Amino acid sequence: MQIKVLVVDDVADILHLFKHLLNQLGYQDITLVSTGKEALEIIQNEQFDLAFLDIELPDLCGTVILDQIQASDSNTDVVMCSAHNSVENVKLTWDKGAKGFLTKPISPHKLKNLLKRLNLETVQVA
Repeated sequence: MQIKVLVVDDVADILHLFKHLLNQLGYQDITLVSTGKEALEIIQNEQFDLAFLDIELPDLCGTVILDQIQASDSNTDVVMCSAHNSVENVKLTWDKGAKGFLTKPISPHKLKNLLKRLNLETVQVA
């Protein structure tokens, strides 16, 4: 089964890091967007199995995208990401339905463990 992944972050290096790490873990169907507006447009037309959302985007808060995903497709596992690992950020996103929280910079080990916990592991590419 091919898992469709959406990554939303306004920092190009973070997007490329996610793509690289996810590719290493065997994920191939990865969509990268850098604004909240792009994310809202794409989730209206496509469904994803997994979404990584930056909380702090220049045009809107990542929790707005989380709310939209929850309203349109509750089958998408959403993981929120932020450089600020505050209790408030984590609690707010969990209360809104996020399945996980990753602190940037993204740790490959923590990413792999999170995917395992969500039962979204894929076969590793040799």
